[in-house]
Amino acid sequence: MRGSVRLKGKTWSYRIDLGKVGGKRKQAEKSGYKTEREALKAMNEVIYHYNHTGEYIENQKFTFQENYDQFISEEAPATRAYATIQKYESLYRSHLKEEFGPSYVYQITTSRIREFLNAKSQTYSQEYLKSIYKALNVLFAYAYRNKRMKKNPMDEVDPPPDPRHQREYHYLTRDERESIQKRISTTNVQVAYFIAINTGVRVSECFALCWSDVDFQHKRIHINKQLRFEDRKWCFTPLKTKNSYRYIEVTDMFIGYLRALQEQQAESRVLYGEAYCHENIVWDRREKNQDERISVCDFINIKKNGAMLTPNSEKFMAKIIRQDCGIQFKFHNLRHTYATILAENGAHPRFVQQQLGHAKFEFTLRYYTHVTDKMGQRAMSIVESEIGVPFTLGGKHGPVTLKEGILVPGASQNQILVRFSSGQYSDELHAGTNIEVWLDDHWVNSQLERNNDEWSFDGVKVCSIIGLRVKIAV
Repeated sequence: MRGSVRLKGKTWSYRIDLGKVGGKRKQAEKSGYKTEREALKAMNEVIYHYNHTGEYIENQKFTFQENYDQFISEEAPATRAYATIQKYESLYRSHLKEEFGPSYVYQITTSRIREFLNAKSQTYSQEYLKSIYKALNVLFAYAYRNKRMKKNPMDEVDPPPDPRHQREYHYLTRDERESIQKRISTTNVQVAYFIAINTGVRVSECFALCWSDVDFQHKRIHINKQLRFEDRKWCFTPLKTKNSYRYIEVTDMFIGYLRALQEQQAESRVLYGEAYCHENIVWDRREKNQDERISVCDFINIKKNGAMLTPNSEKFMAKIIRQDCGIQFKFHNLRHTYATILAENGAHPRFVQQQLGHAKFEFTLRYYTHVTDKMGQRAMSIVESEIGVPFTLGGKHGPVTLKEGILVPGASQNQILVRFSSGQYSDELHAGTNIEVWLDDHWVNSQLERNNDEWSFDGVKVCSIIGLRVKIAV
């Protein structure tokens, strides 16, 4: 490709020979440059781009505002979910319009975008900053695809750190769960709590569940929609990602709970009679361009009188748990707790990914990076059972071996012994003896104690130590 520059009146222009198209010679010319140097630079950029892509693109006088308006009115309705479009509109009004709106898209440089994001990072969270970055990325990519600029400035803007890889996830301990369950036992949100802690569903998925989504025979729940507030009305909408559509395996105990819940709701239906709300109105937006008013008669999360509960109940649940239980609670903590319980008890990461509906495997692995004490103890028990060593304890009398057996009473009331698998017995044990105890599928290091004629283990609570599986040095 060849080109030249020339002075036309008071400004400079460049002309590029694009070769023959359809047997005719084709040229492209652009003027309006103040100096010869500016015209040469612009011409060389066009030639470079053409040689590498085969496309002739000129920077167009198309503002960022015009680009945004066209994206929102033409592409977004066909390619983006309603909630995503709402987010783009909010971000544009609050942050992007004033900064970039009047500028031509080709005039917005990489350095300008970096400075803008750096300034925002001083005020807003990483999660919010990531949203601004994504919106800019989408809008500039749209402009570049429509050949409004020769280069996409976002190509050289590094994304902010993903907050999902840095966030600490609060795992609810057994004591915290028992405290929460006691507090909410008389509230309408109790059902949503037990659904979430037994399935790991998101809050919008939880409150969208209907009895028709429960497969009692195969013990699983079909997640196929979410309940969201859009345009001042509650709507069934598509799920977050393709992977979010899933069947969640549940326990026999939870299936029993759901059956009992169904019976309770049937009794309430009879009790309330004509005052019972048999139909709840939502708008069905699960398909593109769909907005159909429908009546739902089988929501799982309902009040005693049959009226539907919504994700707004999350706020009430969090408030009473924080105030009355002293626990910093979010509904999403139940999802994290469910995943952590699966992870620390040896569930395969791929199974956990399927249960949670994660689009990316790396999101699931977050629950395996924070190894709890229980996971570590279980792992060491597996290693211990699979790999042997010649001795495990040394002393002035040479190597000493740990031998496994069962704690049994001795000949007198105060005696306690270990009976080994060979049928032999250990010597009489004394307070202070080092001992390992098998509890909850792992070994616990402890010492024998004697208080008020009762034998016990230091730091271990059991009703009786007789009959427990132990290891002692012999």
